[in-house]
Amino acid sequence: MEKSKQDLEVDKLRILDFYLAFPAELLEIRSFVGFKKYERFLKAESNNYERVIDRKRLFFKMEHIQISAMKALISYDLFDANEFKNGKLKRTDIQLSESLSTRIQIANDESQNLITLITGPLASMNLYGHLGLKERTNLIEFKYDAV
Repeated sequence: MEKSKQDLEVDKLRILDFYLAFPAELLEIRSFVGFKKYERFLKAESNNYERVIDRKRLFFKMEHIQISAMKALISYDLFDANEFKNGKLKRTDIQLSESLSTRIQIANDESQNLITLITGPLASMNLYGHLGLKERTNLIEFKYDAV
C-alpha cells in the first residue's frame, strides 16, 4: 500500500491479508481474467500440512488481529484515523523507517509473484457487486451489499 495514496476498504485489506498469509487458498477463489498465469505458482506453494479446513471460520477468527494491527498502524499515524472510521484505510504522508522499508522490500522480493497478484489484480478488483472480491472469495457475506 506504500505505492499508492488511494484509500482501500478495510474488508478488502482483510481479504488480501488472508491470502498473503494463506496463498494456497487463492486456488479456491473464482477465477478471473489473468489468473491462469498465477495458478502454476500457487499450486507449487500448496502444502498438504497447511490446508485450511474452514476458510470462512479462520477468516472470521483473524478479524480481531487484523483490526488491532490496523489500529496500531493508525496510532503511528501511518493511516488516517477518520478514513478508518468510514471503513477505509488511507495512507498518510508519514514515511516508514528505513529499516522497516528494507524489511518489507526483502519480504516482497521473496514472494514476488504473490505480491504482484495481491497488489495488482486482486487489489484493483471491486469489493462489492457481482463477481466482486467478496463474491469471488466467499469469505465475507455479499448478498445484502448495496451495489
